[in-house]
Amino acid sequence: MFATTSEIEQYIRMTLKQWSMSHLKIQWMNSGRYLGLAYVAEGKIKLDKRILCSFKIFDEVLKHEIAHHIQWKRNGNRFLTKNGRRILHGKDFAAVCKEIGIPARTRIPIHHQAIA
Repeated sequence: MFATTSEIEQYIRMTLKQWSMSHLKIQWMNSGRYLGLAYVAEGKIKLDKRILCSFKIFDEVLKHEIAHHIQWKRNGNRFLTKNGRRILHGKDFAAVCKEIGIPARTRIPIHHQAIA
């Protein structure tokens, strides 16, 4: 882990506040499949503990999930759709990612050996 639990919690609160998302609840998980999940309708973000292996990964995953909440809010509490499917990582998501300074990608590489 790159920081203390207290420092991580403080950084999360500060980042949420910066993007006017202080109302979001953060939960930790051991999913094995996803590094982060945005539950926009429920106002929460789930983060996998594996992201605590480096600040860079942690920061990008946190901001990626915040970007989904910003996208949801800006689109009137909905995701845009195409052919009946939600567009989670489309142009509006990419624009939010650019605004908050992260790459607009769907997979964030994590090195499993860094977790050990």
